[in-house]
Amino acid sequence: MENMFGEWLKIQYNVSDSTIGKYKRAIRAVSKDMNEEGVLQGDLYNISSFQKFESVKSNIFANDFFVEKDTRGHRMYSAALNWYSKFLSEK
Repeated sequence: MENMFGEWLKIQYNVSDSTIGKYKRAIRAVSKDMNEEGVLQGDLYNISSFQKFESVKSNIFANDFFVEKDTRGHRMYSAALNWYSKFLSEK
């Protein structure tokens, strides 16, 4: 799913390879963090349902650790999750 996401960003939106790499790493980092926080079990890339992802994303966006990290990261983490959500909605 991770590679499909990267290809989709490249083909549909002409996102640079550098930005694609950052978004892909951001989603991996959020997966790790949210597993440690007890918000998530498993990898975000294993979620292929848009509805399921939206539910999980809501819980992530409500997590204080995520909000703080996203703020420090200039909203890159939430941007990555929003792009992944868009990918799933169009898949």
